[in-house]
Amino acid sequence: MNNLLSYSGIITKAKAMEAKIISVKDYQAISNLESTGDFISYLKIHAGYRDVFNGIDEQGTHRSQAEGIFIHGLYQEFSKLYQFANLEQRKVLDLFFFRYEINILKACMHMVYNQAANYDLSLFSDFFHKHSKLNVKALAAAKNMEEFINLLKGTEYHALLTNIQKTEITSFDYEMKLDVHYFMKSWKLKDKLLKGDNLKALTSSLGTEIDLLNIIWLFRSKKFYALHTSDSYSYIIPVTYKLTKDKLVKMMETSTMEEFIAVLNTTHYATLSPSLLDGSIEIFYQKVISKIYETNKMQYPTSMAPIGYYLLKKENEVRKLTTALECIRYKLDPQDTLKYVLQ
Repeated sequence: MNNLLSYSGIITKAKAMEAKIISVKDYQAISNLESTGDFISYLKIHAGYRDVFNGIDEQGTHRSQAEGIFIHGLYQEFSKLYQFANLEQRKVLDLFFFRYEINILKACMHMVYNQAANYDLSLFSDFFHKHSKLNVKALAAAKNMEEFINLLKGTEYHALLTNIQKTEITSFDYEMKLDVHYFMKSWKLKDKLLKGDNLKALTSSLGTEIDLLNIIWLFRSKKFYALHTSDSYSYIIPVTYKLTKDKLVKMMETSTMEEFIAVLNTTHYATLSPSLLDGSIEIFYQKVISKIYETNKMQYPTSMAPIGYYLLKKENEVRKLTTALECIRYKLDPQDTLKYVLQ
């Protein structure tokens, strides 16, 4: 009973927020729009986005700016839930925020490498100032990676990125290092910070994601880069869930795609094989993760699982809206737009 009472408030709040998620009917209407201006105008009167697009000039907003506003909307929703949460619930939300922090670091890094702004990161400054030590505006303005890494002094990321030992370091190397760090640290922290249904739900979702990513990254490293077994270790998160360690090692040691798939077919994740081979693995991955979160929501209703499910839906909404805007920009047929958005 105590658990039910302590979670009823935040779950009710999340349900009210979830009611404002962009619906299939909305996406059908969006797919028939003809310009970025029309798209922004539509969202400005939608309950889920009228606040974040308030005061935005729909005719002067570019695709990259709109994407930044979508992400800003996600962070605002997170902040509302965080303010509403008690100390125990915030422990789960802190682990969600850790992912946002990694994502913003990677976004800043892209700007350093490309010397071009993907979207206005100053939108996120207030949010990260409350939850993080990162100076987002300064990181986004860095001229090179040396300056970028120096700006991370005082955070856990400084030593992490400084210690990459490679002759020629690419943005991909840095991103992989950040991703592996995120999953390893989160896997350890969950056991330290969480208990009961919250621990069970996060173990399920995080463990499945780690297993899937290890398979996907390892498959791609072998297919596209023909990496030697010893080099494959840099693409692996040293954590296993339902993918046993011996099966993971066997996949790493395969020399052909046929051998790789043969080993995969003996694991819990045999259903990945067709999507790996036909190139639809990203779609399959999103569906599996969404299903895990939905299952957790139903299995652990008086925990933070329903909140995690809502935040995942918001992340997926950002991806779908960005895809829709890109399709409109390139004048795709409405049916094709809808297919790409809802796949």
